[in-house]
Amino acid sequence: MTERLYYTDSYRTTFDAAVLASEDGGRRVYLDRTAFYPTSGGQPHDTGTLGGIAVVDVVDEEDRVAHLLAAPLAAARVDGTVDWARRFDHMQQHTGQHLLSAVLEERFGWATVSVHFGDTESTLDLDVAAVPADALAEAERLANALAWEDRPVTVGFEDAATAAGLRRASAREGTLRIVTIAGVDRSACGGTHVRATGELGPVLVRGTEKVKGRTRVTFLCGARAVRRARADAALLAQVAAGFSATPDDVPALVAAQAEELRTLRGARQKLLAEVAAAR
Repeated sequence: MTERLYYTDSYRTTFDAAVLASEDGGRRVYLDRTAFYPTSGGQPHDTGTLGGIAVVDVVDEEDRVAHLLAAPLAAARVDGTVDWARRFDHMQQHTGQHLLSAVLEERFGWATVSVHFGDTESTLDLDVAAVPADALAEAERLANALAWEDRPVTVGFEDAATAAGLRRASAREGTLRIVTIAGVDRSACGGTHVRATGELGPVLVRGTEKVKGRTRVTFLCGARAVRRARADAALLAQVAAGFSATPDDVPALVAAQAEELRTLRGARQKLLAEVAAAR
């Protein structure tokens, strides 16, 4: 059995451990304890190094955690180092998802049925066919307001039979790991999270799409949101430069150009009809 150090300390990035077993010529390693988070619950795995060798994947095998390495490891004990930038990014996205899901359910009654944290953006699926744009904007505003309040985010362990007030019921039995955002959310979750909502940075909702009768919401938190906002601003500035205008003028100019194009297309169709008649 692997002791999962990230369960009690998501900020831990270094550790030492005993090698219990290895497979695939020393490229698949099992330890007595680990700070590496395996892919689980929609959250991607950590990367980093074990004994100086790159960790390329981390796999949850129920009682054990497998570390897949870029090269063979031959050692009885190893030092491990988790890539902090990747870990903290995932912490921001995951806690931000809890916050946004709680707001969407509390304010609008829309339950989150699944989540996914990708390399560039994160998504959550709502059990509703459509989400109005104004409601999405309101959810984003409320999520950011709660983030600015810097509410504590804590981790506890409770018996599944007596754990109450969970946003989503858990089918697991025995001990549950529960992540709580003070006054906002209680969720059974094995992922890594920040200590307070102030560490989330901005919460940016990018848009929605329909997926099998549900609504998929795309969002970003923290540094991801800042990078995306900067990229959006650069694209808008590029379009504005093409119009020799300011970014604020672009929507009206695009609308006017679209209307002019429709008018010209109508005139072209009329001329083609006249030419055909003349022939």
